[in-house]
Amino acid sequence: MTTISAFDAKTRFGDLLERVTRGEEIVITKHQKPVARLVPEGRPGISEIRESVDELRSLRHEMASRRGARPLSDKDIREAIRKGRR
Repeated sequence: MTTISAFDAKTRFGDLLERVTRGEEIVITKHQKPVARLVPEGRPGISEIRESVDELRSLRHEMASRRGARPLSDKDIREAIRKGRR
């Protein structure tokens, strides 16, 4: 998460929108205090995220039960989630 002053946000608004479009979350401050947050529209809710994580964990266990399969690590799961947010 990036923090930026209100003045900088005003002068670089187009760039900030582009960054948010790519999934970044940006906090805007005024006098070093957070006053606003730019977040991507339509991002999944916490229940959808939990459901996805549960599905990935289930898949990890299923893969681990297969002969010769390498189980997914938490890092693998985080990377899959990050790619899904693009």
